[in-house]
Amino acid sequence: MKTTFRIGTRGSKLALWQAEWVRALLAARFPALTFESAIIHTTGDKILDVPLARIGDKGLFTREIDRAMHDGEIDLAVHSLKDLPSHLEEGIVLGAVPVREEPWDAWVSTDYPDLDHLPAGAVVLTGSLRRRAQLLHLRPDLSIRDLRGNVQTRLSRIAEPGVGGGVLALAGLKRMGETDRVRSVLGLHTFVPAVGQGAIGITARPDDADSLALLAAIDDAAVRLAVEGERGFLYEMEGGCQVPMGCHGQLCDGRLHLTAFAASLDGVRYFRGEADGDPATGRELGRALASRLLDQGARDVLAEIRACSPT
Repeated sequence: MKTTFRIGTRGSKLALWQAEWVRALLAARFPALTFESAIIHTTGDKILDVPLARIGDKGLFTREIDRAMHDGEIDLAVHSLKDLPSHLEEGIVLGAVPVREEPWDAWVSTDYPDLDHLPAGAVVLTGSLRRRAQLLHLRPDLSIRDLRGNVQTRLSRIAEPGVGGGVLALAGLKRMGETDRVRSVLGLHTFVPAVGQGAIGITARPDDADSLALLAAIDDAAVRLAVEGERGFLYEMEGGCQVPMGCHGQLCDGRLHLTAFAASLDGVRYFRGEADGDPATGRELGRALASRLLDQGARDVLAEIRACSPT
């Protein structure tokens, strides 16, 4: 086995935190080995003045990292799992999904403790169509505006005068030490998280036995089963940043329970469902849940959205 491994990562503070967290996990298990980080700038990091849905999301945060891996510049790559497409590029595999942080969304506001206290017409910031649709489903009177940038930039914008608040991933706020900004947590009864939210995915080349052996040591079997179900849902829906949808998996008493939704951009047409089954067949369970929502009407809604979206 080689003794030095290069870990690819995006350059944001959150991405660097995640890469360092993974490096520490590996170093604790394999103290005789050396782990180095390599910062790779992705398309999604370079375009910050355009909403994600207008850019097109295929490989937005992964393409350049995948290329570096194919070229042998890195051995491993650390991603926010929700950034990984449902179908990985050929020659790239998901080697590990370590223990997961809380997957929920968080309400951040200077003035209002939760959505119920927002005045009519309040301005709410989010860069996610998934969050936008769910916000409007709950509060159609809100004025939703786009929000891009790193965690610190987003928090600064939410604190500006005239902004009622914003929605961010609780996991990112916790990792950045910004939990004091959280006014309330939007649990599963209110908001369905993004596929893979709160989880970290580490990719490698399928023929790199050394790297895969290391990653097997930090893979969390329960988390992987849950996210496989979520990613099965995503695969069947053929979705990403351009489509308002979400899915969350939880293992309980040896069963995998999935909760998912898909909606129109304005949140008016809203389809939500649940499924329960054998965790070993999680991907199929997620795909079946997606098919059910599509048959209930989500197919027409998503087709309308995709017809107006970049390819």
